[in-house]
Amino acid sequence: MKRLALLAGVLLFALLLAGCQSDDDDDNGNGGTLVAFSVLQTGQTSGIGMERLTVIRNQEAYDALWREHETAFVIPPAQPAVDFAQRKVVAAFLGQRTTDRHRIEIVEIRERTANFMVKVRATLPDDECTVIDELVEPYQLVTIPRSDKVVGFTTEIVRGCP
Repeated sequence: MKRLALLAGVLLFALLLAGCQSDDDDDNGNGGTLVAFSVLQTGQTSGIGMERLTVIRNQEAYDALWREHETAFVIPPAQPAVDFAQRKVVAAFLGQRTTDRHRIEIVEIRERTANFMVKVRATLPDDECTVIDELVEPYQLVTIPRSDKVVGFTTEIVRGCP
């Protein structure tokens, strides 16, 4: 009898939970509205050797990030222009890795009621991959529309041979 009551309680909880939606599931139940973003730059070499997910809202902060980023280059690439009156930069750095098959990519950005959520995918080589031993610092910089909303990140780790 106790098991039946416990099972009934668990089923009732599951039904109640299934009926709940968060405030951020107000756009067709998908966790917000997809936001179009523009890729500024993607690469395998950066002076930023630690994992970092960041948002840049002004030119001064962007210049500082770029100075740190470009230290890995003999001939630094040109800093892409950003109109901070209209846009802000979202940057993802995987940090220094020891083989060439590591990647990082911003795959999706959703605007919710109170924030933006950025989905970042890090691809790491699995045992089946042929890799070259070399130091890499994968990164990606994108822009999104300017807003005062907080930006949060979710990270997905994928194993494979990119």
